[in-house]
Amino acid sequence: MHRFLKKLLAGALVLSALPVFAQMAGNDQTLVLPLSSELTVNDMARVVTSKGRPTDCIAPLAVKKIDGEKRIVSAQGFLIEAGVHTVNGMAILDLTNCPITDNKLHIGSVADLEVEFEPGATYYIGYLHEPAATGEWKLVVWHIEKSP
Repeated sequence: MHRFLKKLLAGALVLSALPVFAQMAGNDQTLVLPLSSELTVNDMARVVTSKGRPTDCIAPLAVKKIDGEKRIVSAQGFLIEAGVHTVNGMAILDLTNCPITDNKLHIGSVADLEVEFEPGATYYIGYLHEPAATGEWKLVVWHIEKSP
C-alpha cells in the first residue's frame, strides 16, 4: 500500500510541476540585473533612475514596467540587455524649482519611453515635468555616458 501511495504522490508531483517547467521554458522576459550585481556583463547597459535634475524639471523615476510587463527593480537603477526596450514607472515630483503654472492641470499616465540601449553605456532616465505644459510631461533619457 505504501509503495502505491509513493508512486501516486510522485506522479502527482511531476504533473503539478509540468506547468512550471513549461512556463520557465517559454520565459522570454528581458534580462534585468541590479546595479550592484557582481557580474561583469559586456552586452548589458546600465540604467540609472535615482538621480534627477531638479533645476531642469527632471524627477527621479521608480521603474514599474519594462517592455510592457510589470517588473520589480532597484530604485537606484539596474542593468538591462542591450537592444530596444520600453520603460515606464512613477515619479515623485519636487515642485520647488518647477512650480506648476499651467492653468489646465493634467496629471495622468505618460507614454512608455522607448530606448535603444547600447552595451556598456549608462543611461540616466527621469520624468520631465515642465511647469507650463502639464499635458506634455514625459519620460526622458537626460544623459548618456558611453564607454570608451
